[in-house]
Amino acid sequence: MKGRTSNRPNLSFWWWLTVALALVGCSRPSSPETEIRDMIAKAVAAAEERNVRDLRGMIADDYADRRGLDRKSLENLLRLQVLRQQSLHLFARVRRVEFPEPDRALASVAAAMAGRPVHDAGALVNLNADLYRFELELVRYGRDDWRVRQADWEPARLDDFW
Repeated sequence: MKGRTSNRPNLSFWWWLTVALALVGCSRPSSPETEIRDMIAKAVAAAEERNVRDLRGMIADDYADRRGLDRKSLENLLRLQVLRQQSLHLFARVRRVEFPEPDRALASVAAAMAGRPVHDAGALVNLNADLYRFELELVRYGRDDWRVRQADWEPARLDDFW
């Protein structure tokens, strides 16, 4: 009958839905390096949002560093930095990620902390920002949950961002 709508599902829709789900199911899992880069990006976003809770979740329970900081001391330092800054904008460049063991990674990150947004490394030339280079040791907990077990930092130079 003309003008009558069918109650049958549109087969074309179901076919495309099946194809889409198959592609998602067959997509390659992210690499450990991608997971670490994503974690660093999330840490930058959490710091800018002043979200100490999310930052704390990225610290390993057995955190210890050369400065004598443990997990609790590092949490307090992060809290102090977030509270001290009225406006916090970060620009981070992951310099390298290495895997001495499958569940252990070493990452080098250059980070600029400024009072206004930094969109690229070139903007740092004319901006008053604190520049740091972080050397991180990360360990994997579970399938793709990486946490910082050790960190070291020192002042960085502009060329660390290129």
